[in-house]
Amino acid sequence: MAAPAAAMSLLQSQTTVGFHGRNLAPCSASSARTSLLRTTTLGGASRCAPYPAAMKASTSRSCTRRNSSMSFNNESMAENFSENDEDYADASILEALEVRSGPDGCIIKMRDGKVLKCAHNTAEGGVTPVYAPQPAMVLELKDGSNLLLPIIVLELPSTILLEAVRNVQIMRPTVYQVMSKMLEVSGYRAKLVRVTKRVNETYFARAYLVKDGDDSAAPVSLDIRPSDAINLAVRCKIPIQVSKDLAVGDGVRIVSDPEKLPSTIVINGQEITNVDTPLPGDCEDAKEFIIIRNMYIAAVEERFNDAAKLRDELEQFRAESSSKQKQT
Repeated sequence: MAAPAAAMSLLQSQTTVGFHGRNLAPCSASSARTSLLRTTTLGGASRCAPYPAAMKASTSRSCTRRNSSMSFNNESMAENFSENDEDYADASILEALEVRSGPDGCIIKMRDGKVLKCAHNTAEGGVTPVYAPQPAMVLELKDGSNLLLPIIVLELPSTILLEAVRNVQIMRPTVYQVMSKMLEVSGYRAKLVRVTKRVNETYFARAYLVKDGDDSAAPVSLDIRPSDAINLAVRCKIPIQVSKDLAVGDGVRIVSDPEKLPSTIVINGQEITNVDTPLPGDCEDAKEFIIIRNMYIAAVEERFNDAAKLRDELEQFRAESSSKQKQT
């Protein structure tokens, strides 16, 4: 069963290869781009975490990073596999951009600008911690339970997923397209993927592969990250299933109708109309945003030397800004 494992190995390289002078082993363009974005914008965190645990102590994030890479030692023949397993429910993908948690519960921001206000499904979930918006993939169960399962992921897999859902054509093939093509060439095809469980703060998933032309053979089951499993499912047009027990324990329910974010601000009964008027002087936030944008574009276009220089420029800019704030 080395063929499907070889195809899946493309994804593991994204979390094990460094960038810009560290771990100078051969790496793919996709791995270098992911490493750059992870190092600069996410502090090295690579995870598929449940939304209540997204912003706990840094030690938990590092633990999640160790557990979230793909496992190749768990490749096995799924002897008792059933596509209609009662323990799993079919799920669809919501076009969500990010998830944040506050005193009032979970807020999911959709691609169309609407927001969904949600509450934890079980009372055992307790009071969720407050954390800033995080990129996420949100699955909606299709078993009539109206449950949503938000999964905190890295920004790049989330962006690639939204592009795939809308059939946006990308100039260069993504690692998921290459992986599905390798499975096809090796004589395998993906049958379905499942989000199976959560261990500590890490979700786990499995991909089930079958040999083309041999329906009698038991499918191959591979351990895979949920973000990779969902992206693979979209490209291969295969079902996504979620453990019902997992959804009941970690899922959220919509508690109010979708609503648009307010376009105006009202303070003391007066509508503020000049919110789009820039403040006098230079805008430090705009400068930082431009550097990050240019760095991201350079990484996507595989201009890694330029991206590394912009990363260094960003670190210097932030250090200078921090120094100015301390002086004032």
